[in-house]
Amino acid sequence: MSPRVLRSAWVGGFLAALAIRLGFLLSFPGDFDTDSYEIVAGILRHGGDLYAETNRYNYSPAWGFVVAGVQIAAEKTGVRFVVAIGLLLLAVDAATALLVYRLARRRAGDARSALASLLFFANPISVLMSGYHCQFDNVSILFLLLAIEIEGRDEGSARAVPVALSLSASVLFKHATWFHPLLFARRQGRSAGRFLPVVLPYAVFLASFLPYWRSWKSIGWNVFLHRGLTGYYGIEAIQLLSWMPQSGLFLTAIFVVAALVAVIRFRRLERVRASLLLFLVILVFLPGFQGQYCVWPLALGALAPSLGYLVYTVASGSFLTNIVLALYRTMPWLPGWYAPWWAAVFWLLWELRALSLERARERSGLRSPAGTLR
Repeated sequence: MSPRVLRSAWVGGFLAALAIRLGFLLSFPGDFDTDSYEIVAGILRHGGDLYAETNRYNYSPAWGFVVAGVQIAAEKTGVRFVVAIGLLLLAVDAATALLVYRLARRRAGDARSALASLLFFANPISVLMSGYHCQFDNVSILFLLLAIEIEGRDEGSARAVPVALSLSASVLFKHATWFHPLLFARRQGRSAGRFLPVVLPYAVFLASFLPYWRSWKSIGWNVFLHRGLTGYYGIEAIQLLSWMPQSGLFLTAIFVVAALVAVIRFRRLERVRASLLLFLVILVFLPGFQGQYCVWPLALGALAPSLGYLVYTVASGSFLTNIVLALYRTMPWLPGWYAPWWAAVFWLLWELRALSLERARERSGLRSPAGTLR
């Protein structure tokens, strides 16, 4: 197939995905979460306490100021608030698709870069969560990818500051990437910036709560102890065993240990691969679940699509289509609550299998091509 035909196919696919996203967005009436955004925007605009006046906000103040700004812009332009938020998130996904393109081009050349970008932008999980459900997890993912892209330009210490700032923004907007800065500790050198990408994100995140320090109890409950929806999802099922501790803190401890073990285990891998594997471990061991969590590994997975990525996309995408569009009434056979968890387990095992095979080849003297995930 000629480069012109491939380019036309990529542009057509991108435009089709864009049209679908806009169609979903314009038909979205809003929901509990977008109502929460409006409540938060109102509190900030009248100078209130973000954590004392509502329990419907579970993040640092950063996203709250964004939605307040969007609300002002929507009022001045006459655009519905939900549509304005959706357009912002659409722009974020477009920027993420561009970063996926740049990273894929650096890793595999032109042949796969356009495909990787389209795999992310047209992925049904991403389309539903940011294009229809208006979830902002993609903002955190954008800045994680930006940190990886910046670091890949130059391994020198000059990149430590922009990488640290990008990781700080990632954690600040939504701490889905809470453990990822630990992967960015520089392995060599003694410069002052060696641990900056690790230290700065946590310092910025914690400092963002200082203006609201009087509401520290609410911050503790609504931010640091927030667990999403429960219901024996994933590792929660072990509490069906009568001899297991029934405390939520026990499950949280398991999750934290699993994430830290993953950091130690994967920190020497290439950054994209390490970040993807860490996300998959988080999804498997996270005590609590929300549909938007399914977005987390998509952009990284699109850089090296595999059978695990396909199974995860089909299973999680079908589940989200079921719950977001309320198809369970007419299509009860669509995947249910546990589909994303089992899909994440399968994807993680598939990636670990690939990693094991690569290391076996390396030990036998047959190294994999540089820069690949497989």
